[in-house]
Amino acid sequence: MKYPAGIVLVFLVMLGCNKQGAKKYEDYNEKDFFETQGLIIKVEKEFAYQNRKVDVTYIYNLEQDKPTVGHEKDSPFIPMAGQPMVILVHKYEENVTFLGGNNYVEDENDLVKKYLEKSDRFGVEYYGVELNKLD
Repeated sequence: MKYPAGIVLVFLVMLGCNKQGAKKYEDYNEKDFFETQGLIIKVEKEFAYQNRKVDVTYIYNLEQDKPTVGHEKDSPFIPMAGQPMVILVHKYEENVTFLGGNNYVEDENDLVKKYLEKSDRFGVEYYGVELNKLD
């Protein structure tokens, strides 16, 4: 009877060790990304004793009628909603994106202002984004 329980325990430990998490920016070649201007639209923070979890939702392609929505779970950054942010977009896998370290992409800081003015003209918080459908 002791052996089957031991086998099950070893099996469970092996399963736990093989579990891979989501890829992080460091798992990619940094040369495979380009920078684009984005805007933080939602930040979910959870702080517990010796544990911090920050999930960030952002938009980029602000010049389009429907900006692209991206998410980063367990972000190393703690941005605020409405904050401009550089978004790193993978050149070959456009659904792979990460937050960059700067607020503005050089020569694109006017893009955020124009986007926010457009949102204001249409009376919405973020033009082209349905916040209620993001959850």
